[in-house]
Amino acid sequence: MVGEELMTTGFDEFDSRIRDLAERENECDDLFEEIKNGNGENFLRYLTLRDACKELRKGIFRSAMSAGLTRENINMEIKKVSRVTIGTHAKQTRKNQ
Repeated sequence: MVGEELMTTGFDEFDSRIRDLAERENECDDLFEEIKNGNGENFLRYLTLRDACKELRKGIFRSAMSAGLTRENINMEIKKVSRVTIGTHAKQTRKNQ
């Protein structure tokens, strides 16, 4: 029970950072697709965003580990939030087209 409380508290604390990471990684994926499709002017923005995502991910893991959470717990949460973010993004993209 104590472990569950720690996990819940830990996830609550990291929730906004994880959501921010998922949104940034989604934007990064979109930029990469644009670059692949010939829009090279987004290359510098992509590199900057990619590096920012790496640093944010490292920071999340460092903080989570010091709070007693495992890599597996954080990876699961990131994947869960990413699925929601990607789904929301897809709906918005279709709506804007």
